[in-house]
Amino acid sequence: MFPAIQKFARWISIPILLIASMFARFAGAYELPLEMVVWLGVIFLAQKAVRSGEYAWAAGLGVVVIVFSPLLLVDKIFLFMGYTGIATFLTLAAAFRRQPEMASL
Repeated sequence: MFPAIQKFARWISIPILLIASMFARFAGAYELPLEMVVWLGVIFLAQKAVRSGEYAWAAGLGVVVIVFSPLLLVDKIFLFMGYTGIATFLTLAAAFRRQPEMASL
């Protein structure tokens, strides 16, 4: 696939998924299947982002999954706390890995 088409597909698919997830509450009996379609779309996009090495996109899509999940608010808060803890750990690990390079400057 051409890079320009991939970039356009990525930028258009995320708003479509967000709009579909916002209207999931109005779907009545089809709320859970609609949310499952949104989750599957986000998982598909996250896999493509990881394969192409764009980890920031994959992390952002992980947040989308948590925000629009049918979990209780308390569960979402604890998921965000875990997600934030993992991101903090990875950031600190990357900073300590680069520290010897910075000391030589």
